[in-house]
Amino acid sequence: MLLAPLDALGNPQTLWREDEQRMQLGLKLFPVSIGAVESLETALGPDGRLLVLVVHEGAKPPALQLPAQLESAKVRGHGLRAKVLSAAELDAYSGPRPGGIFIASVGLSPDRLRAWSERQRALVFSPFDGAVEAGAVVGLHVADRVLPIVNLTQAERSGIRFRPYFLEEARHYEPFDEIDRRADFLRNFAFFIQWPAAAFDSASAPLRYCVLGNPQLSSSLRRMLTGEQVAGRPLQLASPQEQTPWRRCHVLYLDRRATESMSSVLAEVAGAPVLTVGDTERLVHAGGMVSLVREDGRLHAMIDHEAATRTGIRISSKLLRLSTLVPKSRTR
Repeated sequence: MLLAPLDALGNPQTLWREDEQRMQLGLKLFPVSIGAVESLETALGPDGRLLVLVVHEGAKPPALQLPAQLESAKVRGHGLRAKVLSAAELDAYSGPRPGGIFIASVGLSPDRLRAWSERQRALVFSPFDGAVEAGAVVGLHVADRVLPIVNLTQAERSGIRFRPYFLEEARHYEPFDEIDRRADFLRNFAFFIQWPAAAFDSASAPLRYCVLGNPQLSSSLRRMLTGEQVAGRPLQLASPQEQTPWRRCHVLYLDRRATESMSSVLAEVAGAPVLTVGDTERLVHAGGMVSLVREDGRLHAMIDHEAATRTGIRISSKLLRLSTLVPKSRTR
């Protein structure tokens, strides 16, 4: 189970401030995070256990206590074998590939965090505040509940793929440049897609964007749409306060973090000329029209052209050529 209520794990007023409490939470979520990695079996040792490295800098005694705690856990039926290394030792490490790396010291440099995951092709987990933003692959998000937070950009650089259930429950860290690229993708849809005239109240009515579940994306998109027009129509982002009916949106973006369920949103707009866009491949296979996913380090569109055409939405051949078409992709 990925979720944990704070009252079961410590005082909510001090939990996020205390490195020791974060460490204890991390020891519980680290095996869960490793278990969500695809192709985990390639990191099994001859004894059938997964090697995990515990990395420290400075005083070693606290780190020496961690292997016993980690080795009491199992990951997908496999035991763990924990080994303690200093940061300098891991810099030079050339031993068996680890299944994961647990950071046991605060303040390790971002360059090191990134280099370790990329060189060892292993999940680097740090329980400390700000570590995922610095370059760890997985860390802790502490609010009313404790969740893993994932840096998907760093995971991809390290050749790490997670099982879908984990990504659906975990929080996602996106660098601002990644958010801006996603917003730019959405803005450019207006120049490569045509909506039927009946989708607008008048010839000069705005082309309306709606975003569910990603305030940072909303902020970036609002900035990009300011002053933009296409065919005499202003591009406009609906604000949450407007409570715009989803069927009144022309581009409806459904983030995996949205509180609204995917099935209910898609059912609400079924048959309407609403370009439904999401950040998971699952959306385009569940009746949505476009999934913006990462492929080889870049955002890539998966498009269900037939679903769009049925509602009167026309997508340019140029955009289609640059995208993966569904349902054809289902047979690959």
